[in-house]
Amino acid sequence: MREERKNIPMMSVSWLAACLTVSACGGGSEAAPAAGTPASPKTEYRCSIDVAKKGGEFAGKGSGEDPAKADEAAWTDVCAKLPEAERPTCRDEKKWTVTKSSMSSGGGGPTTHSTTLTLVAIAPTFAGEATTEVSSDEACKAALADACSKAGAAGDCLAAGYEKKGEARTKKTVMQK
Repeated sequence: MREERKNIPMMSVSWLAACLTVSACGGGSEAAPAAGTPASPKTEYRCSIDVAKKGGEFAGKGSGEDPAKADEAAWTDVCAKLPEAERPTCRDEKKWTVTKSSMSSGGGGPTTHSTTLTLVAIAPTFAGEATTEVSSDEACKAALADACSKAGAAGDCLAAGYEKKGEARTKKTVMQK
């Protein structure tokens, strides 16, 4: 009985070694992957880009003995500097951000007030996004084209007066089935 016990483990080891050798050496026919075998990985690159029309910046100055008159003179000056089509929107807070700088001086005589107003256009932002398996740069190139198209400036809108307001890149590996 002892003899049999020694042979059983030895036979199991020999059998296992033979099986591993045949599999490792590529013996036998090509077998289809068994169910539950991991799928092959696929990399996806995603990019999103925001573009907006480059906003103009306009400054106007005014002065006077009264701060209100200095402010009004600055508004008149800055509004006159806007393109003709934009002038009616000069004081529209939804269209422009306004920065005001005031100063007063009076060296023993009457006080003079000076005001400088700076208007910066608030431009709508257009978002584009794309996903590709090629590269991050290719995804961003397609995302930029998408954003430019949505802005109504197909092609290279960056050369046509738009600017990037944001860019986000992601890389994701997914398993193919």
